[in-house]
Amino acid sequence: MASQQQCHGRKSARPKPPTEIYQIKITLADSKPSIWRRVAVSSDITLAELHHVIQRAMGWWDCHLHEFKIAGRSYGPNYDFESEPSHSPAEWL
Repeated sequence: MASQQQCHGRKSARPKPPTEIYQIKITLADSKPSIWRRVAVSSDITLAELHHVIQRAMGWWDCHLHEFKIAGRSYGPNYDFESEPSHSPAEWL
C-alpha cells in the first residue's frame, strides 16, 4: 500500500500545530477614567492584524499614525512624509 506522501506524486501537508489564544488588555495611557478593552487573539497574529483588532475593539477608524514598540524597536507602516499628500479620495484607499 502506498503512503499518502506517494499518492498523486505530491507530499501530504503536515497538520499545523494548534495555536494558542492570548487574552490581552488594551489600556489608553493617561485616560481618566481608565479606558480599556480585553480581547482574545491567536498566538500567530501579525502586528498588522493586531492593529486592526485594536482599531475595532476601541471603535476607531484608523485615522491616525501608529506604531508598535517592542524591546526598543519600532514597527509600523512606512509613512512617506517627503511626498505631497494626495487630494484624490481614490488614492487614499
